[in-house]
Amino acid sequence: MTRPRTGIRPDEVRFGGRHVLFVEGKDRNAIDPNVLSHLLAPDIRVEPLGPSYSVKSVAEALYVYHPNYYFLVDRDHHDETFIQDCWRNFPDPGTHNLLVWRRREIENYFLEPEYLSHSRFCRVARDELKEQVLRFANARLFLDAANCAIISIREELKRKWIEIFSNPQEFPDAEAALSRLQAAREFEDHRNTVARTVSAAEVARRLRECLERMTGGQNTLDFGAGQWVSLIQGKKIVSQLINSTSFRVQTADGTVVTDIKEKINDVAKDLLQQNDAVQPRDFIELRQLIHERITS
Repeated sequence: MTRPRTGIRPDEVRFGGRHVLFVEGKDRNAIDPNVLSHLLAPDIRVEPLGPSYSVKSVAEALYVYHPNYYFLVDRDHHDETFIQDCWRNFPDPGTHNLLVWRRREIENYFLEPEYLSHSRFCRVARDELKEQVLRFANARLFLDAANCAIISIREELKRKWIEIFSNPQEFPDAEAALSRLQAAREFEDHRNTVARTVSAAEVARRLRECLERMTGGQNTLDFGAGQWVSLIQGKKIVSQLINSTSFRVQTADGTVVTDIKEKINDVAKDLLQQNDAVQPRDFIELRQLIHERITS
């Protein structure tokens, strides 16, 4: 027999699961739920929900029925205006209570040598960390710039370019249906758009544009120039960095941690225990947004 629960404390009502932040990640050991659970505890429960498209699909389906569900995804293809609006208006039903990282993925916030050097697992000086990050980043600069060009083209061609028909009286038979389809100018317009978008000249222009954004016009990457810290694939670089001799991760009993995912999570959690003065601005802002929402 089911019995109603009594004697529930006010903090259990507030924090006991009514407010949930859904993030990317296939399980709780993924870096997003792992890091954010430590950053946002005890205000909110953090749950992994698979890749970005899964998080956004669930957000669209559930935000109407669960206004205390929130959703956070990687930057991906989202433009700067959309991202800033998400943070400024959060939680916003118009965007399904969605937040988008200002950087490509959560790992990009751990590319700053000044931040990483505060980890007790770091074994090298800040300048050496800086050299390593730049070396790893420069090694994948042109790969990520090329992928940036592909993503921009792919996303542009996904846009709705034709509306479906709605009046059945205009479609009495197959001949009429074919006639209406052949008369639609949108097909020809779209063919021309696709041809322009994938032309050699346009592909080259987009690559140059992506390189300019990332490097700030320089030949190689450097801190303080361009937007590469936000746009490069930070996951790969952080993995290389934490798996190098620059970091030695140990458990409380002195056992050396060898699993790369565990090492990254341990370094990230250790950094989150540092003073707020050294934390990334977006981490602090996210915590404030969540806390204000829950306590309002």
